Parts: sequence; structure tokens; C-alpha cells
Amino acid sequence: MEKSCFNSKVWVSILALLVAMPIFVVALSWLFPQHELWAHFSETLLPGLISSTAILLIGVGAGVTLLGTVLAYLVVMVEFPGRKWLEWALFLPFAIPAYVLAFVYLGVFDYSGYAQVWMREILGLPGFDIRAGSWAIILTFVLVFYPYVYMMTRASFKRQKIEMIEAGRLLGAHPWRVFWKISLPLARPAAAAGLLVTLMETLADFGVVSLFNYDTFTTAIYSAWGDFRSIEVAAQLASLLVLVAFFLIYFEKKARGHAKYYSADVSSKRPYHATGLIGWLVTLFVFGVFMLSFAMPMLQLIIWGLSAWTEEWSEKYFSLISSTSILTVSAAIITVGIATVLALPGRCKQNSLWLKGVVRMATLGYALPGSVMAVGLLYGINQISEINIYFGGESINHIIFGSIFLLLFAYVSRFMAIGYSSIDASVQQIKPVFTQSAQLLGASRLRLIWQVYLPMMTPGILAGGLLVAVDVMKELPATYLLRPFGWDTLAIQTYELSAEGLYERAAVPALIMVLFGAVLMLVFQLLDKKSSKGL
Repeated sequence: MEKSCFNSKVWVSILALLVAMPIFVVALSWLFPQHELWAHFSETLLPGLISSTAILLIGVGAGVTLLGTVLAYLVVMVEFPGRKWLEWALFLPFAIPAYVLAFVYLGVFDYSGYAQVWMREILGLPGFDIRAGSWAIILTFVLVFYPYVYMMTRASFKRQKIEMIEAGRLLGAHPWRVFWKISLPLARPAAAAGLLVTLMETLADFGVVSLFNYDTFTTAIYSAWGDFRSIEVAAQLASLLVLVAFFLIYFEKKARGHAKYYSADVSSKRPYHATGLIGWLVTLFVFGVFMLSFAMPMLQLIIWGLSAWTEEWSEKYFSLISSTSILTVSAAIITVGIATVLALPGRCKQNSLWLKGVVRMATLGYALPGSVMAVGLLYGINQISEINIYFGGESINHIIFGSIFLLLFAYVSRFMAIGYSSIDASVQQIKPVFTQSAQLLGASRLRLIWQVYLPMMTPGILAGGLLVAVDVMKELPATYLLRPFGWDTLAIQTYELSAEGLYERAAVPALIMVLFGAVLMLVFQLLDKKSSKGL
């Protein structure tokens, strides 16, 4: 038993530390302090960055938690008109990159946009500055990122035992009390996992905050790198983001304590039926969210895309689609595979603070902006080459730089938190009695994993794979810096066109990305239905 535990710890530790390597490279940047630049940052920028970043995190966190959880509860627990198609339509906003939604809303609602022109000239209403304050950027992030919480809490609500809810109703409890006391606590691990991913995504975003001219730690990182030519200060600022991400994870775990929330089989019953006016009001609310987050932006993209299709479309798009597909599928499979190994339950892991620590370290890369992740990898590989040369070897830069291997490594390190959070939420709902029964029957560790753990982890694995795939498809900075020669993607094409102000032409690759994401979600839907029937 001790030898088995030792081997397990070694392999899990190696995997986790490899994934976390960029974190260590960024942390080592503190060995090269830049006193003058830090004095400038601390005096002029740091206080404002802290307050603006905190406002953004609080606003986005509260918004996605409330919206994602309420929507998931409504489509799972309440029968209302249009529920069946709206349940899956609410996944679609996840296919739209955040920077695409941002430039669409800016193009429509900016002072010179046709929405404000119509308000001023037709309705006679005063205009407004969409970039003023933080409300518009918070709303944009909430509309883009609520599917993280929605997807995970929906899976949790679907697995809740319907008899508990019916028992609460028979005891005379109000539906709100049943939700607050029974359904919500059972879905808390999934909601927390979605919230953590959202907050780390918000921390690392650059496209949306730059379009809205909203200063955060991420814009300061790019400023330190681009304006002051100091990768050390950029990496040091990035390490502060990692520290924030670490405390977010720590406080969530601390708040949960030793509580466990287990689930039952998937149920298709709906304890509540909203009919008449109430039912249509629920439909209007859910449909309104879908319109704001997907339908209206898609309509604008289609209008722009149709006007520029003949000018923009060419044979190069076949190469763009092929490159995007290969990178997306490969990165999703590798990331989910490693995340599954790291999340698998076991006695060794439960009793090892070391394993818990390195696994958590492996999930902090999501707080790093893609560009800093890329530079950290390049810097780390260069240092390894120098050490190898010092001992009489050869440089490995020409082998690894510009390779698919390095780009996939960046994806795995960057998006491990997504796959791990989703899979770990499923692990938290595995009842100990299943493991104990299998062990009493003499099942080996391998059989226990194959016949007990993996089937019960399937919903989390599928959700994690989908989230990773869509995020890889949308990833821009790391792809831009690390891609092999000639491996342009749809995200790069969208960025290059939108950076030049060619929004109509940029809508063409953006539409293809959205279609690609919709196909991924259709595959997820089919797999999820198959998994639900088999449980």
C-alpha cells in the first residue's frame, strides 16, 4: 500500500509540476527587481489598478453567479413555454469570444453607433458614454461568462434527488425556501467551480478591457511589457494575479470546509410548472438573456459578415479552419486527460497536503494572460538551453520554439483550471459508499477507476472538454506568439482585421468561430443525453 501511494504521489506530482512550470518561471522574475519602474507603478498606477480590478471582480462574480444559477434552476426545475430549446440555447453565448461581443456592442451603442444616433435623432433622448464607469464592461463579461456557472450548476441540478424537493413541498415550504435550503447547497460545488473559472478568466482578459479603455492589472502587464520593455515587471505583475487566483481558490475551499454534497441519478421530472402569465414571464426573462448575449450580437455579425463576405472569403479560410480544429481538439483531449488523472479520488491524495498543493498550483495558470504565459514558456525554454549548453550540450531552442508541442503545452497550462474544476465538481458528488462497496468486493484500483469513477465523472469530463475546446478556439495572445509558421487561426484573423478597424471583414472569421463553437456544443448535447440515459 505504501509503495502504491508513493508511486501515485510521484506521477501526480510530476504531471502537476509540469503543468505549473510557467507559474514558477513567472515567480522567479522576482529575482530581478526593477526598483525604478516599481516606484513609478506604485505611485501612479497601482492604487487605481487595485480598485478597478476589485470592482470588476465583484461585479462580474455576483452577476455570473446570480444569472447562471437562476437560469440553470429554471430550465431544470421549472416547466415553462419554450423551455426545451431555451435550455440548450443558453449554452450558445459561450461560443462568442469576449472581445467579439465587446466590439459588437461598442459598434452598436457607442456615441456614433446607430443605436445612439436613433435615440438622439428620432426619440430626442440624450446620448451616453458606454465606456464611462464600469457597468458596461461588467455587463459584457456577465453575458459572455455566465455559461460557465450555468453549465456546471445545470449538471448538478439535474442530478439532484427529486424526492427531497417534493418532500420540502409536502411540508409546506415555499419554492424559494426549497431552492435556498435544498437545491442551492447541493449545487454549491458546481457553482463555485464555475465562479472560480469566471473570475480567473476576468483577471486574465485583455481584449475587452482594452476596447473599453478600462485599466486593470492585465492592461498594466501589457503596458510594462510593451511600453517599458520590461518582461520582469510584466511577469511580477502577473504573479500578483496568480496570487489573487490562489486566494480565491483557498477562500472557496475554506468556506466549504469539510462539507460534501452528493447527488443522485439524473431525473427528468420537473417539480414546478409555470403556466399562464407566470410561465410567459419566465420565458420572457430567459429569452431576454438569450437575445442580449447571443441572438442580437449574432444578427449584427451576420449583417456585417454578409456585406463583406465576397471581399473577405478566400481559400485561406480552409487552412484557418483546419489549424483551429487540430489545435482545439488536441488541446482539449490532452488537458482533460491530465485533469482527470489529477482529480481522481484516492486515499493517498486525501491524506497528502503536498498533492493537494501541487494540484492547486497546476490550476493557477488560468490567471496568467496568454502573452505572459507565452513569454514565460519562451524564457523558461531558453534558460534550459543555456544550462544544456553550459554542460556541453546543444541548444534546444530551434527544436521547441515555433512548435506545436510548445503551443499545446501553453494551452494545457493555461486552461487546466477549466478542465480540473469541472471534473473535480463531479468527483465531489461521488458517494463514498460506492468506493467502499467496490473495495469490499475486492475490486482493484484500475477496475475501480474504470467501472466506478470514470462513469460517474463523465458529465464533468464532457463539460470540461467542451469548455477547454471553446476557450482554446478563442485564445489569442498565446496562439499569436507561439504558433508554428503558417499556423494562423480564426482568432488571429479576427484580431488582425478588428485591430485595423475592419469590423465588417472581422465578422467573417468571427461568425465561423461561433459556428465552430455551436458544433462543439451540439456534440456535447448528444454526448450529455447519451450519458444521462446510461446513468
